[in-house]
Amino acid sequence: GHPGTGFKTVRDFMQAARERSLNFSSGGNGSPGHLWVNMSNVSAASRLVHVPYRGNSPAVMAVVSGEVEGGTLATPGMLPQVKGGKITALAVTSRKRSRLAPEVPTVAEAGFKDLESEVFYVVMAPGNTPEPLMQTMGKAITDALTRPEVQNRLNDLDMTYEGLTGAAALNRLKKLSDQYGRVIRATGMKVD
Repeated sequence: GHPGTGFKTVRDFMQAARERSLNFSSGGNGSPGHLWVNMSNVSAASRLVHVPYRGNSPAVMAVVSGEVEGGTLATPGMLPQVKGGKITALAVTSRKRSRLAPEVPTVAEAGFKDLESEVFYVVMAPGNTPEPLMQTMGKAITDALTRPEVQNRLNDLDMTYEGLTGAAALNRLKKLSDQYGRVIRATGMKVD
């Protein structure tokens, strides 16, 4: 959040967001930040007003300038502003702490497990793809994503290769789809 708000913890922020409307930036309609604002309003009875920007950088600058009280922002884009004291990082929405900012707690650690939200990338193929081809593609993808230079780049982007395949990947995707689907249906959220 913007340091001028005085929020030092997620609990401070959420208490204020339940008492009054707070403007909250994201990288645009349909973005992970937009979804998180709606998750917060549905699950935690907050009164966040979504203010969409055209990408993460303008959303970060809206927090820096005080145009909005806070935002759900991609870690790599906002971290320089946090380190410069222009933004206060209250929490990360992921299940685990960010490697880029390990001092920042997760929303679950702050007492808001229902507000965990992650982006999950899955490579898919048509259902009738032959199993030998699936095995070949799976091995090639794993080999590429576990190369040290790729791992370093993923780390820079605050992303983690989990290596989930088959039923495990499908179960994770279904869980996220169910979680996010409930929020989208409850709020009528739309993508531009």
